[in-house]
Amino acid sequence: MDYKIIVGLPAYNEESGLAKLLDKLSRLESDSHPPLTILVVNDGSTDGTERILNRYAGLHPNITYLNHPYNKGLGEAIKTMFGHVCEHYGESDVLVTLDADNTHDPEMIPEMIGKLKSERLDLVIASRFMEGGKEIGLPVYRKLYSRGAAFLLKMFFPIPGVKDYSSGYRCYRVGYLQKAMDSYNKRLVTSRGFECMAEIMARFSKLGLKAGEYPLVLHYELKEDKSKMKAFRTIVGYFHLIKRVNS
Repeated sequence: MDYKIIVGLPAYNEESGLAKLLDKLSRLESDSHPPLTILVVNDGSTDGTERILNRYAGLHPNITYLNHPYNKGLGEAIKTMFGHVCEHYGESDVLVTLDADNTHDPEMIPEMIGKLKSERLDLVIASRFMEGGKEIGLPVYRKLYSRGAAFLLKMFFPIPGVKDYSSGYRCYRVGYLQKAMDSYNKRLVTSRGFECMAEIMARFSKLGLKAGEYPLVLHYELKEDKSKMKAFRTIVGYFHLIKRVNS
């Protein structure tokens, strides 16, 4: 069956890494069948992100972007992306999300989609915590934080086959995403911050989910600017999330 692939990038002030990632995706797109559509949600960037997007969209007809008038947070960027994809694409299509800062290797996309399709899964997560996955250049405190968060979330929202609840590198079956959006009356994502990725998994766990993981080597050493994630704020957000989703 024919299907389309959408690569979704939430972006906020990513001028340092975005062009490099778009170059990698453009090279991948030339070899891809079916072809890739690249969808960027520019979340109110104040640097040169929109200038880069405008230039690349002019050169590559498969690249489009949506603008937020001001920075609303990662959760709102993901919500905008999900809404657009669910409205404009079909249930057999595939949405791949990854970070726009060039720390995720897009060369994994064909293998992740192959796993999604061959095993008839709803979701494949690029996981740091399965065999073959690792984090290069990530500070020790961030490693401890991510593993603690994974343990906490796995305890409250168990999903067979899933260890990494916060990775933003994911491959979704659009039909399942449409079902989840309908089940939650378009409120699948209510968090504004980085905890939104865990919220998605928590809500999926209530619906039933066929999920798998693919080993992720996170190249944090390629990140050229400071992380926008505030660890303490995100941890607090996880505790609020547990109460909100279970209420």
